[in-house]
Amino acid sequence: MAAHDQPRRKLFLSDIDGTLMDSRKQIRDEDIEAIREAHRQGVVIALASGRMHAEIKQVMDLLEVPCYAICQNGADLVGLDGHAIRSFRYEADLALSVLAFTDREGLVPVVCGSDGNYAADLNPKAEQVGKRFLTPLRERKQLAADIAGGMKITKFSVYGEIPALQILLEELREQYGSRITASFSDPDGVDVMPGSVDKGSAAEALMELLGIAQADTACIGDSFNDLAMFRACSRSIAMSHAPDEVRAAAAHAADTVALGLRAWLGSED
Repeated sequence: MAAHDQPRRKLFLSDIDGTLMDSRKQIRDEDIEAIREAHRQGVVIALASGRMHAEIKQVMDLLEVPCYAICQNGADLVGLDGHAIRSFRYEADLALSVLAFTDREGLVPVVCGSDGNYAADLNPKAEQVGKRFLTPLRERKQLAADIAGGMKITKFSVYGEIPALQILLEELREQYGSRITASFSDPDGVDVMPGSVDKGSAAEALMELLGIAQADTACIGDSFNDLAMFRACSRSIAMSHAPDEVRAAAAHAADTVALGLRAWLGSED
């Protein structure tokens, strides 16, 4: 086969929570097999999540497929060898300001670094939130002092009732503007990233690294933090159970990752 006849490389990016993994932290057998089959066909697989790399690695181990990782909504882009290709961190002054701004009655703020997730007070509400993580949520009472002393922060995740989170989200955007990127990442959780950090910019960086054209990319997700990834990829797929606004932003919808992936690979567009 002549070089110009070689099939073009393709890139498939999948969100994890609510997309590849359900609320019980289970992955459908058919989704695992579809991803393995795509990999055998030469498709590059990337997992794009709000989770840190240690958690995403556990998902990779279940898939038994080498994957690139877009961690913590784009704060880290990690290669197949487990090393960061690019990383973004909060400036200390901005991190301290966001820490104070999100410390509100009824909300559970979680401070995230590349090596762990932390709460200033591991009270019963925080312990309940911690059950959703694949690694333990740790108590770190002197978070403000630690950040001022050089602790590197990748994102803030804030959990609580939806009305309170909607108010928080509006006030965050009003207060910080382009200095942050904030969106719902869970039905009861908002992620607050440094400005311009999102899954879409990380996806574009990965395309450039691999030399894969946007036309040869597809992604699937279920929440608002996936919208930037939808915009970055040629074929965007929303899970059928996603909020109306998320489904409206995607070109396609699917009940499972397997159905979305196989429809893309079987399509001619």
